[in-house]
Order: sequence, then structure tokens, then C-alpha cells
Amino acid sequence: MGVTEIKSFEQFKEVIGGSKPTIIDFWATWCGPCKMISPIFEKISDTPVGEKLGFYKVDVDDQEQITQELGIRAMPTFVVFKDGDKIDTVVGADPAKLQAAISKYGA
Repeated sequence: MGVTEIKSFEQFKEVIGGSKPTIIDFWATWCGPCKMISPIFEKISDTPVGEKLGFYKVDVDDQEQITQELGIRAMPTFVVFKDGDKIDTVVGADPAKLQAAISKYGA
């Protein structure tokens, strides 16, 4: 399915409100670890699990309202939502932890 960039607070609210679990990558253009793990996140989104989970990304510098509302302090941070609720968080560029969270909710 690929990764979709969230470009507004309204779009963010719409994306997280669905019953399909959604994982959002909070990243920044200046973040080295973000650049390292981003291709892994993109590759996972193109596997069959991409049909079961929504894959999105938020540039923390462009979407400060979203970043502040969630209290994102470290990049990258991956947050899993379902039915409007935050159900899991993975902080840092750890491919194993990211894959574990995706497997948990995309099963």
C-alpha cells in the first residue's frame, strides 16, 4: 500500500479515527536515524501487512500541532492508533522493535 504523508491536523484526526490499525512515523528531515529506518518502514508497508495496517508519516517540523498534541519528543517515533486511541509507541530507529509492533497489530 505504501506510506502516505499526513499534511494537516484534520487529516491526522481522520486517519487515526478508523477501525483499521494505523502506524504513523514521526520524523524530521534533519534526523539521521529517521533516514536510516524510513526505507525499512516503506518496505514493510509494501508487504501483505500493508493491507491490514495503515502506514503514514508526519514531518514533525511541518505539523507542530500534531507533534505537540501527542508529546513527541524524540525522532523517529512510531505511534499505533486504532479507533482514535493511541495503543502503542516505538521510540527510536530500532528495526526489530518496529517489526514487532507491526506484526502485533497487523496479524
